[in-house]
Amino acid sequence: MFAKLSWRLILILGSAGLIAYLTFQYLDSLQQTTEVVVSDRTIAEQTEITEEMLTTVNVEASAVETLLPNRVQDPESVIGAITRQEIESGKPVLLDPEQIVFPEDAAEYVTASGNIDASEFIPDEMRLYTLALNPQAAVDNSLQKGDHVDVVYTAEDGQGENYSRMLIQYAEVYEVESYNEDSLADLAKDSTVQHVTLLVNPQEVVALGNAVENGSLSLALNPSNGESIDLEIIRESTLES
Repeated sequence: MFAKLSWRLILILGSAGLIAYLTFQYLDSLQQTTEVVVSDRTIAEQTEITEEMLTTVNVEASAVETLLPNRVQDPESVIGAITRQEIESGKPVLLDPEQIVFPEDAAEYVTASGNIDASEFIPDEMRLYTLALNPQAAVDNSLQKGDHVDVVYTAEDGQGENYSRMLIQYAEVYEVESYNEDSLADLAKDSTVQHVTLLVNPQEVVALGNAVENGSLSLALNPSNGESIDLEIIRESTLES
């Protein structure tokens, strides 16, 4: 009887000790922190990262292991890297090839004059195509780099009737010509031509080239996440009926 009681007591004490140990380890892990490198300011895409752009913060070690497995702990490891995407102020810098060009590869993205070569960031399967558009066709000159647009083609058919159809949906705006408002003060806005460069695939390049020669193009801002919509051709006679 005494022996059975002793073993039960030992088992209870052992279990209590194990629970206490595991609890201590868990609470201790919550108190452990690690450094994470974050941006000290908003870093634009295609920008070389310098020391002044970075800072470190202490965060809970157990959480960061799960949420940020590719975090940066030493700022030196990303100084000289080039951003592929904008990094907002206070956001972590990651060892992620989709976010940055690693420092050891950055030389391939710099021209002989020391400037960053924007063409290196264009995917091999994509092309740049520039359109010259008036404000009405360019969303009132309000487009910005990174926006997405639909491209509408308008032309005249063989019977002399105007029609419009969707040519491209959700094309990325790669670059937009900017204006100095002071220099345009004496010009009528409607007569101002703005150059908008789109990132498109080769087939879309051919379609745009043909459209420019045979009709006119206009852009519509597309705020969706890239959903494609089936649309009918709109003819002038349809609008009049």
